[in-house]
Amino acid sequence: MGAIMDMNDSKSKKVERFLAKPDIHEKWEHDYRTTEAQNFYEEAFDYITHFLSAPKDSIFLDAGCGTCAHSIRLAKRGFLVQAVDFSENILEKAKANVRAKAVETRIIIQREDILSFSFKDETFDYVLCWGVLMHIPDLEKAISELTRILKPGGTLVISEANMYSLQAIILRNLKRFLGKEKAEVKKTPAGIEYWIISSSGALLTREANIRWLNDRFRNNGFSVRKRVAGQLTELYTRVSFRPLKKLIHGLNKYWFKYIKIPHPAFGNIVILEKGRKLR
Repeated sequence: MGAIMDMNDSKSKKVERFLAKPDIHEKWEHDYRTTEAQNFYEEAFDYITHFLSAPKDSIFLDAGCGTCAHSIRLAKRGFLVQAVDFSENILEKAKANVRAKAVETRIIIQREDILSFSFKDETFDYVLCWGVLMHIPDLEKAISELTRILKPGGTLVISEANMYSLQAIILRNLKRFLGKEKAEVKKTPAGIEYWIISSSGALLTREANIRWLNDRFRNNGFSVRKRVAGQLTELYTRVSFRPLKKLIHGLNKYWFKYIKIPHPAFGNIVILEKGRKLR
């Protein structure tokens, strides 16, 4: 057991070193912070906040906030946000974004590690963890920490890539057939892991087994309130032809607004509730 923990810790440190550098965050900004993608996120957060019906000025923990794009969305919808990330570089950019959007009074930013939060047990009623768990080697520890800091009856919103989506299955088989896979690929119960190793660290991107993930949260006392599609596909990040990009975004918007079936969708949004303690 100790050897497994040491191995997970070593992997986590390598990933932390990689993610601490600004380059990968700049790439994600370029790929996912386009006008069309932003429009999708606005609709997604309208849906999420409407579904939760949380009181105004409720406090959200944005675990793995990055540049605070989603924290700002929550703030503009009437909530207070504790935004945390472990990368000092990205937090500086987050502070600049928060100032630019004039929501400094609604968002507190601080450095935290999802594997060892400094918060006391049962601190938050609402936690957002969007596209973060896919980069965490020690997933069980992250789930344990998210469980610990959430109050009984509290809500956790996660968004993860779905290994059984149409995009994931097609690209996985196409890369295997063409021999084009550049990453080291590992199949685990939690999903399919893609590892890119470099001298500056390692990047893990996991396409999740959503059923396994939900079962792990159930084992920690959660129930699944809702599972819906996020974006049907993120292929717009892989094409440069503008009309095709627009077509993909239109398909994503239609799927999210009218169909919402999560199983074929690459992005899955899961809303979980932590069980209340028995008296």
